[in-house]
Amino acid sequence: MTNDGNLLPRYIMMQKALLSSLRLKDVLDAAVLQFADLAGGAKVAIFLSDNESLALKLMAAKGYSDATLDQIKVLPFSAESLLKYVVQKRTPVSANNPQTAPDVSAMIMKREQSSGQIALPLISSNLLVGAVLLEVNNVAYLNYADFLKEVADVTALTIANSILFGRSEYERERLSTLYKTSCALSSSVLQATEVLQIAADTALILGNTPNCAILLFDQGSGIFILAAFKGLEGSSLRDFDMSVRETIAGSCMRSGRTEYIGDGNREPYGLPRATGGAPFASVVALPMIHNGQPLGVIEVFSTESRAFHREQIELLESLSSQVTTALNVAFTHETAASQSIQDAHTGLYNRLHFEDSLLKEIERSGRHKHELSLLLIDLDHLGQINEHLGQDKGDEAIKYSARLLKSALRDIDIPCRFGGEEFAIILPETSPHSAAEVAERLRQKIRAEASPGVGTVTVSIGVANYPGNAEDAEGLLRAAEQALDIAKYEGRDRVVQAQSGTQAMSGPISWQDLAKQAKLAVINERQSTLNSRLTVAPEYASWMTKTPGLVKKKGDDRSSS
Repeated sequence: MTNDGNLLPRYIMMQKALLSSLRLKDVLDAAVLQFADLAGGAKVAIFLSDNESLALKLMAAKGYSDATLDQIKVLPFSAESLLKYVVQKRTPVSANNPQTAPDVSAMIMKREQSSGQIALPLISSNLLVGAVLLEVNNVAYLNYADFLKEVADVTALTIANSILFGRSEYERERLSTLYKTSCALSSSVLQATEVLQIAADTALILGNTPNCAILLFDQGSGIFILAAFKGLEGSSLRDFDMSVRETIAGSCMRSGRTEYIGDGNREPYGLPRATGGAPFASVVALPMIHNGQPLGVIEVFSTESRAFHREQIELLESLSSQVTTALNVAFTHETAASQSIQDAHTGLYNRLHFEDSLLKEIERSGRHKHELSLLLIDLDHLGQINEHLGQDKGDEAIKYSARLLKSALRDIDIPCRFGGEEFAIILPETSPHSAAEVAERLRQKIRAEASPGVGTVTVSIGVANYPGNAEDAEGLLRAAEQALDIAKYEGRDRVVQAQSGTQAMSGPISWQDLAKQAKLAVINERQSTLNSRLTVAPEYASWMTKTPGLVKKKGDDRSSS
């Protein structure tokens, strides 16, 4: 800007530059360049007004030092600078030396070594959109404050339009996201884990934040369980308060309404931290309640205060409603599915699920070149428990043994009820040696922990391995059954590993012959039990702990009980 004659062409060029895009970033970048050019290479800072925090927030700048940029990143309306008077009077204000400028402006002018400072309001439709701060190199440019005010008015209009456009695009994208989420949740019956994953991903988009958590309410314990989360510091999860009484999650679930903390009135408490360790300053908690039954809470976090606007919260509430319905359907479906594959008596998987799982695990093990082991477990002398202590005690012994077995296994292991007093356990990725160790540990655990009302219970266990003993499900099950028969034949209360296939071992009698002999002995014993009644001591526990007598088989040094 050297004379009045070139103002109009420059003004027209400025308008074209500002109106060339509706993206806020493009408008701000163009405005910075135009102000710098029109004010003879001045340093420029453009702020937007945040009426919630009562501050001006720096959005774009050119020429200022890093120290000044840090200082003016957020300027409260009340800060002693020229911008304070711009906010109050809505007119341009200038200072030609630091001595007459307010404290903050004086500090900036000294640091930037400017000849003068101009502050301009950005006003559109009588609303303060923001402000412009200029550090000029020539005090003469202070005389062009009125012209720069005209430039600022055009800038304010384009910024306001860009903000409206950005909000409409923001709403359109998030409504589209919400619609796609609705389609994904309702297109088919999903597992609860799939619903939670979709919910967490969508909450981040709608909340415009990288941090969220989904808490499910455990009716039994009366506390929340962290079911899914994004962007939370792992080491801080122990600080996450899962109680119902004094947390924002509990408060929103009790009231059935959305709770929002982050307006500056009080700090959120009992929360984890963001990845990197930053504390959260804002949190929205949205209840998930279906027909009066609490399912859980969606929580969305931000490290900034006043981070969530009404429009975002309304979209998150729509998401919460959809997720609540989908979770209820998923829980109902999973409960029904679980019941269809569970043995009602023991809570273990049933025989149908065992057969299906064994086929799948063998196929998976073959594909990945992993080993797989199978245990067949039989409760010793259950028939005598039933006859002399009652059927109810026999049932209790089965249930108690099932609980002990399940508690001692890994999550990936598959314990099933195979028959009346028999259990089968599929051990994925387990070698024969490891499987034998597991079997022995289970045998000792059941023997050591007396069944209530019964006393000591012992088990016989047969162990087989894929692909060592067999290369298909039928062969593996047959090898485990043979090992179990031999365990019972040799005196019960023991573990026997199959010695067929590539794990065959030489001996005085072949494995197959021994298996046939053992099976015949087991069948004969079962038939004998059906045809006779035994007299035993009243205390079954004491009787069971005695070493059973062994009956020699003719022509063989092995024995059966």
